[in-house]
Amino acid sequence: WIKGDNMIQRAMTVEDAVMTDSRVLQKLNNLGINYDFVAAEKLEVVLKENGIDFDFFVKQIEGEQDFEGIEQIKTWSKKEIIKYIIREIHPFEINLIEKLDKELRELIHDHYLENGEQLFTIYETLLLIKAELVHHFSKEEIEFEEFLSGDNVDFSSLIAEHEKTIGLFDRIKYLSHDFSLKANYEKIKDVNEDLFKLDSDMRRHIYIENEFLFKNQE
Repeated sequence: WIKGDNMIQRAMTVEDAVMTDSRVLQKLNNLGINYDFVAAEKLEVVLKENGIDFDFFVKQIEGEQDFEGIEQIKTWSKKEIIKYIIREIHPFEINLIEKLDKELRELIHDHYLENGEQLFTIYETLLLIKAELVHHFSKEEIEFEEFLSGDNVDFSSLIAEHEKTIGLFDRIKYLSHDFSLKANYEKIKDVNEDLFKLDSDMRRHIYIENEFLFKNQE
């Protein structure tokens, strides 16, 4: 999403939106959406025909830019960053995972015949992420406390766990067709949005730690 006057608008044709931001074309291709420049179809209509909310689509485009608040975080001390991670990021992500756990279980129960296999595979991966993060966050908070007390902490195991976590999120992204599950029931929209929100927040979380806490750390 290009800031300023060049923003994606509801009334834009697919061609106009692509001219405004080339990532629109890549995103449509990734989603397997057919479009016709000659027909001058509106982007919002094309998305709706494929069961994708316009605002959610634009948020995904926007989310491919720099992570929110990074410039401010750059000015913080390591102690301030650690407090922010423990007090805000960890609880937010755990609560969101619990919410997704409930949402996916309900969808599997109510719509197993239509999308059960796909939903269950995503749910299995979410459970792996949940187990990984509960362990990782506990370990992280212990090592952060040691670090703040002046101990020489080796963060290499945490960095390795970050790579594993990103791999699990990449799997969910693939299984959900880039967080664009299609179905004829309203709750699937909440799952798409929450999966995207969790993925975005986790990647931002890992970037903050790797870049501002672990980088060049002996």
